[in-house]
Amino acid sequence: MALAAHCAAASISDSVEHVRALRAQADKFTNAGATTADLQHAASLLEAAQRYLAGDEMASASQALQLEAYNNLLPLSAVYSRQGRKEQALAALGKASMLLWYPGVAQMLRNQSQFDAIRKEPRFQAMLDASLTPDRVWKGLASDHPYKEALTVEERIAGLTQFWTEARHGFVYFDKVPELDWGQVYLDYLPKVIAARTTRDYYAVMRQLAPLLKDGHSNIWAPAELADEFYAVPPVRMALVEGRVLVAFVDDAILRTRVQVGDELLAIDGMPVHDYARQRVSPLISAGAPQDRDFQIYTVDLLRGRAADAVVLRLRAANGVQREEQIDRNGSYHAPEAPEFKMLDKGIAYLRIEHFSDNSGLKAFEAALPQIMKARGLIIDMRRNGGGDGQIGYEILSYLTRQRIKGAVSHIRSDDTYNRARGGNMMNWTQLANGGYMQQHDHVYEGPVAVLTGPQTYSASEDFVVAFNVLQRGLTLGESTGGSTGQPLNFTLPGGGGARICIKRDLFPDGREFVGIGVPPQIEVKQTVAGLRAGRDPVLERALAELRQRSTVD
Repeated sequence: MALAAHCAAASISDSVEHVRALRAQADKFTNAGATTADLQHAASLLEAAQRYLAGDEMASASQALQLEAYNNLLPLSAVYSRQGRKEQALAALGKASMLLWYPGVAQMLRNQSQFDAIRKEPRFQAMLDASLTPDRVWKGLASDHPYKEALTVEERIAGLTQFWTEARHGFVYFDKVPELDWGQVYLDYLPKVIAARTTRDYYAVMRQLAPLLKDGHSNIWAPAELADEFYAVPPVRMALVEGRVLVAFVDDAILRTRVQVGDELLAIDGMPVHDYARQRVSPLISAGAPQDRDFQIYTVDLLRGRAADAVVLRLRAANGVQREEQIDRNGSYHAPEAPEFKMLDKGIAYLRIEHFSDNSGLKAFEAALPQIMKARGLIIDMRRNGGGDGQIGYEILSYLTRQRIKGAVSHIRSDDTYNRARGGNMMNWTQLANGGYMQQHDHVYEGPVAVLTGPQTYSASEDFVVAFNVLQRGLTLGESTGGSTGQPLNFTLPGGGGARICIKRDLFPDGREFVGIGVPPQIEVKQTVAGLRAGRDPVLERALAELRQRSTVD
């Protein structure tokens, strides 16, 4: 069965490439100065592409091949229109309309002179109307209503309904919350949002809704106008180490004279820290994996609150002396730092990449490649990489192997209302094509590699780790990754809030789950209380020891 699925995926990929090649050839004969012969040649090529798809028995079941058919029919209609073959042009548009309604096509149909011959035809207008339908149907409920201090009850209900409906239609991990009755959730939250008199009250309720899904890529955020009500932080950052909450970072020179890295946090505003975390913070956390939940609770959200309210921390120094510190919530978001490359002792290269939101990590790798090629080992530190564009990670990996890079296998819901009507409630799944990534380079590093991971290794950086593991390219050390990746559907809520739902399910190619679990390292190494207070990095230390041993053996 696995072989059949692989062959099918390969066949679909080959079919897509063949059809695109024919379309590219046809495009060369459709410029503004095209002759009658040119247009006929273009039509013949596009017709050949359509015949090829019609003869492919998988075309009707493959979204990728149906999309290729759609992308052929539009230029074919344009060519027919320019040839004066109105009936064929309208028929091609009609077939396209039965495959896909896409608002982006409406502007092309309106503006391109190629369709002038059929522009006044009723069937042409019908195609325009069909293309615009998705925006009209899928527009968020009151999503364009701006911020105001008190949303109407209709707007509040609309936001709840929007999030609930998008999750019902597209969320891919309902099986991971088997105790959750999603219909009852709506009924439970309806009176809560009706009772919320202000927009602040409303988002205080809504921020507790998404965490019920227990997924790191399914969230609700309050509008920017309420940032000082919910998201203000002091210039200090905590970490859960060996079950204790320690100061891990202080981002203020004056505050560092009062609060030191390694101080233990015992209480917040008079409440024991773990009770505070459980009662005040945990209900707001969207996370599935335990390590992700702990990181979000104790490092990201623990001290968040109203900017107007200072936070009172009971701290215990390393010498056991306790004290209270009142700290204003006047800190800022700890943004990812720029990539860092350096050569460590014994010829080991080190590269830290904290995000894939742009290609700076790739550029840093490429700039350091001459030194990396001479290194006895390479460490790639992904412990604080929260994700971004997964393609960037694959491009970096392509400098470490000559193999085709294959990452997670992805599935989406393709629920079929017709089948539900005939056979009862069911959820259908479609596996997305994944031919892998291949990029040949003159220089590929073939020495030992270690990737450092942790709970903050998230999303696209977790995809990087999955692909690295599949390649069996080297060691992973540290802690399990965050256990959250996928494609989110982003949308706006009434009053300017934001939300997203995870609509793509990812697995290892062999079927192993890692979302909601994390990718465990081959060698687990955790920070200790003593290590944090001493400024040590035991994960990096162990990686250096392992690479030195391997480079010596080699």
